[in-house]
Amino acid sequence: MDDIPQHFNDLVHKIAQEQKFANYDLDVKPISSGGANYTSKLYTVTISEGSRVLQMFAKIAAVGEQMRAHMPKLYDTERYFYTKLDDLYEKIENDFKLPDEHKLAFPKFYGCNPAKYEETVVLENLVVDGYLAYDRMKAIDWPYASSAVKELAKFHAVSFAHWKYYPENFETVMEEFKFDFNMGDDGMKRHMETVTSRAIDLVDEQNKAKLARFFEAALSSPESFAPEFKKSRRPVLGHGDYRPSNLMHKNLDDGKVEIKIVDLQTLQAGSPVTDLLYFIFTGSDEEFRAKYFDKLIDHYYTELSAAMRRLSLNPDEIFSREDFDFELKEKLPFGLTLAVFTLPVITVDTANAPEVNENLDISNFAIEKTSDLYAERLNGVVNDYVKWGILT
Repeated sequence: MDDIPQHFNDLVHKIAQEQKFANYDLDVKPISSGGANYTSKLYTVTISEGSRVLQMFAKIAAVGEQMRAHMPKLYDTERYFYTKLDDLYEKIENDFKLPDEHKLAFPKFYGCNPAKYEETVVLENLVVDGYLAYDRMKAIDWPYASSAVKELAKFHAVSFAHWKYYPENFETVMEEFKFDFNMGDDGMKRHMETVTSRAIDLVDEQNKAKLARFFEAALSSPESFAPEFKKSRRPVLGHGDYRPSNLMHKNLDDGKVEIKIVDLQTLQAGSPVTDLLYFIFTGSDEEFRAKYFDKLIDHYYTELSAAMRRLSLNPDEIFSREDFDFELKEKLPFGLTLAVFTLPVITVDTANAPEVNENLDISNFAIEKTSDLYAERLNGVVNDYVKWGILT
């Protein structure tokens, strides 16, 4: 374990002692996300003593000041959730005697290190229990999508309950997680111009001018772009990066899919619609949306309403279908922008993915060698926005 940081080694031994291990063997191995993670170094940790084995998963901060300048709370959010919010969410669910099937299911938290540049979170290793990360190159199917959206609805419903039953604490949390991303500096502006220019080059000829006009208007004021996207009639604590790469799933014998939400580094106060659109446009292709877009939208609100009622919340008072439809219509154009900025990284071949290290900067995400899959997905999204009358 010579290449394991000393602070991480110390944390793992501390956890071992807390879990009542004495004369134990420790095995720590670095792992690769295959281009799905850009903020952390990843490790598996196995602590064994006789027949007793504890298997964990760890994330250690990997980026330096350049990325931190754009995302100053990057490593605070996940730790905050596991140390301060997870227990409250569980209390809310237990207060209403929710059965396990209706509860949120996060990985078990074992410990963390909050020191700057050494930020670490240690969780249970879900892989050993049969959970897998979704193939980022593969478009979502209905069984997976419907389960993921159901879990998202439960996540948002508990946030509504947090607002209803613990209003002062909720306001504190929402202030802690207000959208905080530096959109207006020169580096960000150059990044946005580069990414949009490459997208325009890749779309079919008949749509180039339409996409160019869209971004000329949408990005004329980058500093106001994100807050507009996040505002809501009834804000929640959202995931902020709700895509298949940030979920773990298990295929069950009955054909259903079990989902666990992971990667909580981007928790943000904002509209629940944001997470839903993010999931759809980072995970689906044109064929899926043609069959299931409207169905998935309805499925989300049906599950959200059901989850709210289980927590003794009235959907019509908290976040009505009218509210939801209003925000969906208002924010749907941002789905196109999400696709343009996220799909190059999501679909990049592993060999061309940005390297995870302290020199990582926002400019590294303007992928130079985008994949053929990106062009295919991008053109599918653009076709939909033309069909919906948003790109004209």
